[in-house]
Amino acid sequence: MTNTINIVNRRKSRKLLFQELYAMSLNEFNKDLFRESFFSDVFTFTPDDEYLTEMRKIITHYEAFFISILKKYTPKFNVKTMSLSYILPIYIWLAEMFFLTEEIPGKVSINEAVEVAKVYWDDSSKKIVNGVLNKVLQDIEELDKLKENDYSEIVESVFKR
Repeated sequence: MTNTINIVNRRKSRKLLFQELYAMSLNEFNKDLFRESFFSDVFTFTPDDEYLTEMRKIITHYEAFFISILKKYTPKFNVKTMSLSYILPIYIWLAEMFFLTEEIPGKVSINEAVEVAKVYWDDSSKKIVNGVLNKVLQDIEELDKLKENDYSEIVESVFKR
């Protein structure tokens, strides 16, 4: 029997969040079934379930706001056809910056989003994610004032609701 240390790990929880969000974009999502199918609830870390639950709620609720930011900062890309490997790390960062109850420094969160992009895509994804998020970070105070606006007319959700 292998001895493993179970610790809550935010970095690994972000990767799990990416995987869960990706699964949500493909099918109706059931967290328990997802974890059973892919992980058999066996982790070498303790998922930060409080963080994961809060982030899933934030990302699905504020997706229209996130899409408006994507459209503003990635004008050469079509959000409907943009790879989820670009979109989801950006969504995670936006959720952390604008809505997560825990405060995470912007640069730390960008580095984590870039790491997630690198794991699930290629070098171009990390460059795009890094570039977009650094531009957003420069305008974060201006954007923070707009986060409660109604963006419902532009929802092009990536999730199967």
